[in-house]
Amino acid sequence: MNSSDNIFRFTPNVKMADAISRHHSLLTVLPRLCIPLGFGEKNIKQLCDENNVSLILFMMIGKVHIQEDYFPNTEELEQCSMTDIIQYLLNSHKDYLYNKLPHIEEHLNFFLENIQEQYSSLIANFYKDFKREIVNHFKYEEDIIFPYIKEIVENKKINTVGKNSKKAFNKQHDVIEDTLKDLTNLLLKYIPSNIMPNERIDMLMDMYALASDIEKHAMMEDRILIPYIQMLESRKK
Repeated sequence: MNSSDNIFRFTPNVKMADAISRHHSLLTVLPRLCIPLGFGEKNIKQLCDENNVSLILFMMIGKVHIQEDYFPNTEELEQCSMTDIIQYLLNSHKDYLYNKLPHIEEHLNFFLENIQEQYSSLIANFYKDFKREIVNHFKYEEDIIFPYIKEIVENKKINTVGKNSKKAFNKQHDVIEDTLKDLTNLLLKYIPSNIMPNERIDMLMDMYALASDIEKHAMMEDRILIPYIQMLESRKK
């Protein structure tokens, strides 16, 4: 096989099934953009057109998932609607709160009911800290950042939120990722090996998947949302 056969080029003409086969994390993007499964041989552009999804937004999000060094340029940002970006983030918040976290909690609760209290209380407290941090982060976005963006778009006066947004986002992302890492390490390293090993492995796999997804979500905000805000702010000066 020619080495060039292994080169994957992420373009609008790539079949969606091929893109997901190469990069499984793209599966998490589809429901957040309301693109259903069962797309057969259709390519990315066809599916975006059929589902009224911004192609440029899908490509930017996809590149964040696929390319470690990807940062959108100004031209890409200008072609994308801030409304579309915010809606994607809001859909992501709902996906975490109503799908991903309840799934983790179902595993966790079953596990906690069957282990010693000294471990169950410690794990439960770690999880409460993690959930509190992620809920607070979403609330910060929805109550502070998104209304601020709306003010800029509507040509209202710029306040100091934008100047501090990147720093605040980075701090919140670090806290969320560190707390989840501590919880995962606790389950991995310190719970005795004879305590529900199969259930613990299932839960750890889910938590690693969640950690990866949260990392991509943070990258989406750092590489698309924040630069977009900065671009809007620069136009108001």
